[in-house]
Amino acid sequence: MRNPIRSAVAIPLLSAGMLLALSGTATADTASLYAPSALTLTVAEGDSAATTTPQRAVTLSCRPTDGGTHPAPADACTELRTVQGDFSALKGSGPIVCPMVYDPVVVTAQGVWEGRRVDFERTYSNSCVLAAEGTSVFDF
Repeated sequence: MRNPIRSAVAIPLLSAGMLLALSGTATADTASLYAPSALTLTVAEGDSAATTTPQRAVTLSCRPTDGGTHPAPADACTELRTVQGDFSALKGSGPIVCPMVYDPVVVTAQGVWEGRRVDFERTYSNSCVLAAEGTSVFDF
């Protein structure tokens, strides 16, 4: 003789098990989680960003993919990754002879780099020095 209580318990349990198996499991995909890296870069003529109007400005996004309005986002993002987003550690390509004329150029970077806020400003004595000491990050 069959036990009706065992059947009454087994059928709902089997049904629930099949529903779980068919529905899949909800898991967090940690590989898709990332800290954002989105920056606005500017170049202006003058001593300080506070007293000048940007002449050129671009956006640079380095995560999840390299992009933005920057003309060479892959190069700029690679350079920033190399210095872990430390703009003051960016080094130029090498010595270039520049005229000793004071015609200041100021560059800024504002936004977020891998989840950290960025507010960077540097003044170069002229655009030649910017080209010599700067990197592809500010080459636009």
